[in-house]
Amino acid sequence: MKYLSWIITLPLIAVAVIFSVNHRQPVEIDLWPLPLAIEPPLFLVVLLAVFIGFLIGGSIDWWSQGRNRRTARWRRYRIEELEREVGFLKRKLEKAQDEAGTSQAGSQPSNNPRLSAPANTSQQTHSLPKTGS
Repeated sequence: MKYLSWIITLPLIAVAVIFSVNHRQPVEIDLWPLPLAIEPPLFLVVLLAVFIGFLIGGSIDWWSQGRNRRTARWRRYRIEELEREVGFLKRKLEKAQDEAGTSQAGSQPSNNPRLSAPANTSQQTHSLPKTGS
């Protein structure tokens, strides 16, 4: 992306320099309601107009993207909040597992199916009832 930026920027700078060298003649600008007339070089008028257009366009774009920036900020905050909650719940689960492990070390296995280990189903066999024939 960095190289693409240079590939676009360098020719634009070259065009601006060539334009500035070829259009040095003065242009009279009369600011009608005011008794003011100035004679800047043509390249200065054109480049200043392009620069002002660039600033206005960038400002309009930045302003119109305000809702997207606000949404991104809210989502970033929400992600951080959820990550903190996940960390808290992991610590709470580890603490509960440690407490359950220490309390069950000397006692019988728990009848609670959520806390006991899953049954080994690969060794279980199922027999079908025999029918008479």
